[in-house]
Amino acid sequence: MYELLKTNYQEILNALFETLQMMTIAVVIGMVLGLVIGILITVTAKGHLSENNVVNTILQTIVNITRSIPFILLAIILIPFTRFVVGRAYGTIAGSVPLTIIAIALFARFTEQALKEVSINIIKSAEAMGASKLQIVFHFMLKEARSSLVLGFTSAIISIISYSTAMGILGGGGIGDFAIYHGYNMNNFKLMFLVIIIMVIIVQIIQLIGNSLANKLNKKKR
Repeated sequence: MYELLKTNYQEILNALFETLQMMTIAVVIGMVLGLVIGILITVTAKGHLSENNVVNTILQTIVNITRSIPFILLAIILIPFTRFVVGRAYGTIAGSVPLTIIAIALFARFTEQALKEVSINIIKSAEAMGASKLQIVFHFMLKEARSSLVLGFTSAIISIISYSTAMGILGGGGIGDFAIYHGYNMNNFKLMFLVIIIMVIIVQIIQLIGNSLANKLNKKKR
């Protein structure tokens, strides 16, 4: 394994950098838009701050459909859209387009789940104090759900890493592409397993960071 790493470290670093590019675009955009959509789904639900069945149903349907389509098929379906956005349907930047779409859906669902854990008594107390709807969302709901949000977002990021490796099949580059073409296709299974070990280590580090941050936020909340 050491010899494999020594021989291929530059190619592995390049592949990891491509994955990082795809991940950064998908996570940043997905986190922002997903948070907004998740908040809207929560506050427009029946009996909540801004009940609106039409908006809630539309957003819920979009998120559910996006998450229900297998990622490879979703990426294929989005090829025309990807080509329209970035001018081509292959490469690292093109690979970030379907990743961003699924990231938005994941972050939206995890945001909704976290906000639903907030006690209704906290919301009622905020309303009794005369807080506006925006103040309730940002100063009470999000603050109360921050630990759950971190854990949910950590799970979302790990899922996106998994999806990013699949982009190699569609010419998206990255560590998945490297493992498939330099490992599996070349019958170099030791190299493929080396890449898997590297990805497992990366995922474990992200999970540990997420758990640690969530625990710290949870202690502050108490």
